[in-house]
Amino acid sequence: MPTHVLTPAEELLRGPIKSKTVFPVLILHLLESGPDHGFGLMQRIAAVCSGILAVNTNTIYPLLRRLEDRGFISGEWDHPTKRARRMYSITPAGRDRLARIKTNMLPYLDHLAASVERLRSELYGQPAPAREPFALPAKLHA
Repeated sequence: MPTHVLTPAEELLRGPIKSKTVFPVLILHLLESGPDHGFGLMQRIAAVCSGILAVNTNTIYPLLRRLEDRGFISGEWDHPTKRARRMYSITPAGRDRLARIKTNMLPYLDHLAASVERLRSELYGQPAPAREPFALPAKLHA
């Protein structure tokens, strides 16, 4: 039985891949505008993704710990004597990492947009805009 080989766009949006590509860049990007807590980040990601990518605590909180362990974000409890909410901020290393991820991610997003445009053209007869051929970046993961 033949197996389906995933395209780069399919890989970008799959479960384990999205937690290593899409969500890390969104978290770093959102924290660039100021500190936030995990649930606040989940709400903001859901708003940006308009329901296309499912956001849940089983994905976001382990990812926040991983980003903190790697030094890309820092977290502090918002109340000094009790564990209320952990507020996260981007670090200088996180800003550098965000710039690298965004550079590498752009070809994937362009490819995804071109695929959607081709689908629209096929289904509704609207011409898809001409785009550069997709070139796979060397590494995208956070």
